[in-house]
Amino acid sequence: MIAYPYHLHIFMSKRGSTIGLDGAPRCRVPAATLCVLSAVLGCRPETAPAPKTGCTKDLDCKGERICVDSLCVDADPKDALQGQAAEPATPDDSWRRGGPAGDRPSRGRGPVEAPKAAWEVDLGSVVFARPTLGTDEKGRTVAYVGTHAGRFAGVIADGPDAGSIVTDLTVGGMVWSTAAQDSRGRLYVGADDDTLYAIEPGASKIVWSKKLGDCNPARAPGPEGARCDVDGGPTLGPDGDLYVGADGVYRITTGGAIVWHWPADEDKAKHVFSSPLVTKEGLVVFGGQDGFVTALNSDGTQAWRYKVGADVDGSAAAGIDGSIYIGADDGRMFALRPDGSLKWSFVSQSDIRSSVAVAADGTIYLSSFDGNLYSLDPAGNVHWMLPSGGRIAASPVLDADEVVYVGSQDDRLYAVTPEGKVRWNVEFPTDIDSSVAITDAGTLVVGSDDGKLRGLR
Repeated sequence: MIAYPYHLHIFMSKRGSTIGLDGAPRCRVPAATLCVLSAVLGCRPETAPAPKTGCTKDLDCKGERICVDSLCVDADPKDALQGQAAEPATPDDSWRRGGPAGDRPSRGRGPVEAPKAAWEVDLGSVVFARPTLGTDEKGRTVAYVGTHAGRFAGVIADGPDAGSIVTDLTVGGMVWSTAAQDSRGRLYVGADDDTLYAIEPGASKIVWSKKLGDCNPARAPGPEGARCDVDGGPTLGPDGDLYVGADGVYRITTGGAIVWHWPADEDKAKHVFSSPLVTKEGLVVFGGQDGFVTALNSDGTQAWRYKVGADVDGSAAAGIDGSIYIGADDGRMFALRPDGSLKWSFVSQSDIRSSVAVAADGTIYLSSFDGNLYSLDPAGNVHWMLPSGGRIAASPVLDADEVVYVGSQDDRLYAVTPEGKVRWNVEFPTDIDSSVAITDAGTLVVGSDDGKLRGLR
């Protein structure tokens, strides 16, 4: 059994089980809703409980009204797009964000048939982070990822040397976050020893390290011990600087100099597990364990805050119209305008700790600890939902054909078409909390709780 630190014990402990008393997976959806995974998981519909007074989601309200604070209210006229898809947009590929909050769309196409492991590497401890794909000096595609034992490795993902370790070093703490890579090939990753590391992968060398916050000792029990953990990001902005969560959020140059820290009063800083999103407008958006979604200007001043009232450990993602999507521990996913006002919210049955994936037509794919994968339109209406047999901590990832890939704590990796049809599922020996990385050649690279990084084709 894996022993999680205090802050991730809280992070992983709230259950939204989809397993019935007889041990068979159930769909907690209205009886009229088709349980489309029945052929795979033996999932059968279960009638939803009678609704409570008030509303829990926009669909509970009539017409173009929306649900805000359990009450149906009139929507802003400019948001009266109920059921209408936004105009398709070409994804911006001019720069690459370094974290799961908004990576560029995958160029590769995943396997049509159920894949097999082309290679696997035992890294010795839990792999929670999504692998970062880069190119080494020989032009090979390499997947870089850290583990809960502090090992940071680079594994060749494609070609005749696939499965070979080419980068291997140790940092001083557990790694939860996805590494960022700059245009020079240098990698940046945070760890639970309150430190951000810059890594030269070709030499397997730490170039510099920067301790963030003032938390001593670094791994004290309880929330205070987690406050300075550097696991929120880092995100590489279009300006070339790094944005990373720890005790609040830092802007740091790729040379290791701190540009600013928010909030300036360190005594009021709460832990930020969410990976910051840097929008095209230059806002730095993130959730915190203070119960707020916060947006900062590029100079570190506060632009706006939206009160959620629950921990916000999910990472923000940007919609094609500039909307900001972010999930929280109360099971809600919020759609916010760039000015921080609420457009709509969607309610799942348990914590949302992952980032959403946004398709070119604006379709939103969302996973939850309730074990479901949801497809929503840009107005928050449900296209379809698919249940798995376990909680989903991993973020959905889209390939070039917008097929959705997501792992679950039912030990399975799923490929789902945009129409909601399960293309295939593959069983793993253990939980899959790592999000998938897809190479240009179509290899699926994914980590799991057994400490192995696998390439599937």
